[in-house]
Amino acid sequence: MSKHKNPYPGENNTGHFWDDDNDVRELNNRPPRWYMWALYMGAISVVIYSFYYPTIPWFGEHSKGSAGWTQIVEMKESVQQLEDYRQDRFADTEKAIAEKSLEEIVLDDELRNYSIKTAKVLFGDNCAACHGAGGQGNDGFPVLADDDWLYGGTLSQISATITHGKRGNMPAKGMLGNLSDPEIEKLADFVMGLSQGKSDPATKALYMKGMCMACHGPNGKPPAPTAANLTDGIWRFKADDQRASVVRTIKHGVNKPGDPLTQDAVMPAFGKSGVINAVQLKKLVVYVHQLGGGAKVIPPTPAKFKPVVASGSSFDAVMSAAEANYKKAIDAKIAWRDTGAMIKEAKKLHKAGKGDAATALAKKANTQAVNSLAQAAVADFAGPRF
Repeated sequence: MSKHKNPYPGENNTGHFWDDDNDVRELNNRPPRWYMWALYMGAISVVIYSFYYPTIPWFGEHSKGSAGWTQIVEMKESVQQLEDYRQDRFADTEKAIAEKSLEEIVLDDELRNYSIKTAKVLFGDNCAACHGAGGQGNDGFPVLADDDWLYGGTLSQISATITHGKRGNMPAKGMLGNLSDPEIEKLADFVMGLSQGKSDPATKALYMKGMCMACHGPNGKPPAPTAANLTDGIWRFKADDQRASVVRTIKHGVNKPGDPLTQDAVMPAFGKSGVINAVQLKKLVVYVHQLGGGAKVIPPTPAKFKPVVASGSSFDAVMSAAEANYKKAIDAKIAWRDTGAMIKEAKKLHKAGKGDAATALAKKANTQAVNSLAQAAVADFAGPRF
């Protein structure tokens, strides 16, 4: 900066020069008028904004604003707009889901896909905290993406579990509570061996002493879907140290009152909680079923493949059913050639007075025709099915 006398005293500069030739200097001009108007309008807008919208605290609590606007109100309005749009756009689909059975929904491509897509958020809000975002199961909670089901994997069983909830139960130290700590350690080794396909006869006595077979079956496979299968290597209470988890489960049981070390196994009853409605519950059932382990849904046999049942055991009743089923098989283009020949031969035998032989042959022809229809039904539904 130059230190000599200001060579431009009447220029309204500050006297600051930034080069030796005094060419670069700092002027003291007023800001442009548009800039000042913008500043004034901005200051006025701040005041108006402060009174109209919520703002910083003035006298203790923040100002609510004369507009009554909040982000929560805006969010609720946006959510309601979305719900109104969905209600209008998918009203027929929602009605169909409400009216149809779970099997019908699963077998209908449109309803199934709609249920899966709309239930993803429901699953994330209500189920993912325990079962994981993809059904992989968090620590201490069951996996939903495999085909191992503690209470069954059919649509009706999954629906019952979600609707009514489940509360696990296992007595501590065996059903009679008569196992000592050393025996529990040995029993844990036996249970771990079952999961690896091994069974130690010497230690199995402890399994029987603890009455474990009453729920888990004599060989670790439960007779009904109410207890864990001990032979498949899938653990209800999975842990890094699986043996320690097994010891804890045997020693402290499941949901034992008053024991802080007992294993917790409680599934809320979502169908009775009011958190989700009946239609949403159906969607969740379909979603959980499709995660990978749901029992296959067999489509109903179409009317054209349903066999006619004989009204009696007489020749006329059996022959009538055989002819009707043979005609259906022909229409399905899968009839067996000798079925027609047997029908003709049975009629000849009946005309010749050989009633028993005629009836027997008519039954055989009817059986063939029914089998043909069964083949036709399988062929009609062959291919990938959910």
